[in-house]
Amino acid sequence: MVFFLIKILALVILLVLGWEFCWWGLGVRPLMPWRLKGSLRESPEEFTLVDVRTALEYELFHIHGSKNQPNLLLHPEFFKAQDPRKPLVIICMTGHRSSVVAYRLKKRGFTEVHNLTFGMLGWLLSGGRPLEKKSNKESAPIRTRFGLPPKDALDAFPYTEVYWSN
Repeated sequence: MVFFLIKILALVILLVLGWEFCWWGLGVRPLMPWRLKGSLRESPEEFTLVDVRTALEYELFHIHGSKNQPNLLLHPEFFKAQDPRKPLVIICMTGHRSSVVAYRLKKRGFTEVHNLTFGMLGWLLSGGRPLEKKSNKESAPIRTRFGLPPKDALDAFPYTEVYWSN
């Protein structure tokens, strides 16, 4: 049983490394979360941070200074960099969507494109501090965009009792 688990673990490690080396071979530079954290601490304006997660994922938490652009997965031609010479770091939740977007941007002529390895999960596990929304007023637009009532609206309804009759 232990030998079987070791084989499975080795297979998973090989798949993850193969995924990263594949994108590296295609010109997408992996950037480890702890290196990004150190670079942002030294010079916060060094990178352009582009978060390609959905608006709801971005609303939950994100890296300070990142811009949410979830449409880049399907339409990388919509991306306009403020400074095309500035290195790009593409961010998603686990590093899979960002690899694809980074590759597509690389094909569109951006020279220095990085993929945040292991995405926001890696950022959190390496001790990176996410920026979270704290106010209900800030989260109301995203809730209504997905058809959910604002958090304050739920408090306005009185509690009702349901009685069963025979």
